[in-house]
Amino acid sequence: MRILFYLILLTVSIFAKNNFTEKRYFYTLDKTTIFKGSVDIVNDSSMVVSYVSPINKKLIQNGNKLTIEDLDEKKTQVVDLSKRMDMNMYFSFMRAINKKDFETLKTYFDIVKNDFSYSLSPKSKIKKVIEKMDIVMQGDNIRKMMIYFKNRDTIEITIP
Repeated sequence: MRILFYLILLTVSIFAKNNFTEKRYFYTLDKTTIFKGSVDIVNDSSMVVSYVSPINKKLIQNGNKLTIEDLDEKKTQVVDLSKRMDMNMYFSFMRAINKKDFETLKTYFDIVKNDFSYSLSPKSKIKKVIEKMDIVMQGDNIRKMMIYFKNRDTIEITIP
């Protein structure tokens, strides 16, 4: 469950240097929560994700270190990504999505390209958690991403 929590929190990394709106639907609770924030991919090994509503959290990934700052509760947690291969792999494929590096993504997903979108079907361990992902493009820019989880939860991320 903790892995899924981090996976959800870090999903926004596909939208480098942009504001985003993230709508999460939790099937078991029949509840939707809307988050707002921004993300900045600093370089190939660093990114910062900031949530501003309804929570105030900052995720700072630098190399193999992930720092999670809960600004509401004034708590900080540090995760060693070299000991968390699942999360490390996640950062890897999210960077590939951001760069539109579909050759790297083919390691983790079967990809079907349509006119203005991509459908990604997991083919590795991710397959146990994610049913599929859809990415909608506007020109060369990613505008929307939907993640469909095996447990029927969904995440929709859009750039205004």
